[in-house]
Amino acid sequence: MTDRENEDEIDLVSLFLIIWKRRKLIVLGTLGITFLAAIYSFMLPKGYLSTGFYQLGVDGMPNAKFKNSLTLFYDPDRLEIFANHEKKFTLWEKINESFKTSENIKKRIKPIFTHTKEDVREIGNLPSDQKNVVIGVDLSYEADISRNAHDVVSFLGDYMRNCLNYIKVFNYIQDGYNNADSELAKNENGIIANQFQLLQYTNKAIDIQAIVKKYPESARIEDRQLVSIQEGGYHYLSPVTQLVGIESNLADVRRGLADLERAKEKLMLYKEFFSNCMSMMEKADKNGDFLLSQLPIIKNDLFKNKDLNKDTTKEVFNNISIDIQGFERININNRFISGPSIPEKHIKPNKRVIVMVTFFASFFLLVMMTFILEWWQKNKEIIQAFNSKQLGVGK
Repeated sequence: MTDRENEDEIDLVSLFLIIWKRRKLIVLGTLGITFLAAIYSFMLPKGYLSTGFYQLGVDGMPNAKFKNSLTLFYDPDRLEIFANHEKKFTLWEKINESFKTSENIKKRIKPIFTHTKEDVREIGNLPSDQKNVVIGVDLSYEADISRNAHDVVSFLGDYMRNCLNYIKVFNYIQDGYNNADSELAKNENGIIANQFQLLQYTNKAIDIQAIVKKYPESARIEDRQLVSIQEGGYHYLSPVTQLVGIESNLADVRRGLADLERAKEKLMLYKEFFSNCMSMMEKADKNGDFLLSQLPIIKNDLFKNKDLNKDTTKEVFNNISIDIQGFERININNRFISGPSIPEKHIKPNKRVIVMVTFFASFFLLVMMTFILEWWQKNKEIIQAFNSKQLGVGK
């Protein structure tokens, strides 16, 4: 044990002596490499990270609906189309490589849920319409200039607003047109049925009036019950009583027909409005802000030659106006509630980390190099001694 301990002690001493022998190489090399790394860290481009939280309405957006919108949010082609529409945003040519794929966009647009997974586990049986609500998105971008990072995050916020406007207005127009078209078809069928019923009641009244003329005494007969020779019994009213009932039914049918005609007038206006919107939507190039801005224009163009004193026209005009105002209110609630920030300090390069890592890495590598050099020198001396010995033997 004593001999082994002496050997270990000798080995440690010899290792230290090797390091001490080449201390200048280690110290100067480490300091030199660290100094060069420090200079290089100052030459690296700086990176400034801007962030912002963009709110998706007051109550957020259900996760299922948000997922259906992801294809729009994360579509690089659509983002490029929007950037080309935004003439005020002049950085697109510089940053477009950062948004070439959906994955690139996802890194910078991240949904924030009302409850985290940990919250859901702790709360327990939370309704799905509450635990899967997306209240907003975190937007972020890193640039070499602080102001550019801020402007890109602001641009992404405008892009989110544009997407949300497009989704809402597109669904509003499409659903409105389909609903007006289907309801109009039902309405026309109802009018046809009522007109047929009106004709039937009218013909029946004419027939009974003919009976009264043919048998005038029947008008003075009181209601009575006649029993047929069959097992069933049948009740017959006097012709006059039947005429009263028919006139009552005719009044109901006429009133129903008037309601259907009134509804048809409104549905025709709705269909015309949504048809004009559908035509406009083909020219919108998926621009939600453009769609929203065109709704009041289409409405005003439609009703400028209409009689707004007519109750049906006025009602449709007011309902469309209310819908547009609702979209404008929703659009106001889609906004930044924090940020976009203007970063004062850069997040990279981290000069301190670069210098420290370089210092320790270079020191370790140079120490290893001293052992390699020492090993090489010893082997070189052994080879030279062996060669000298071989030469001496040969002589």
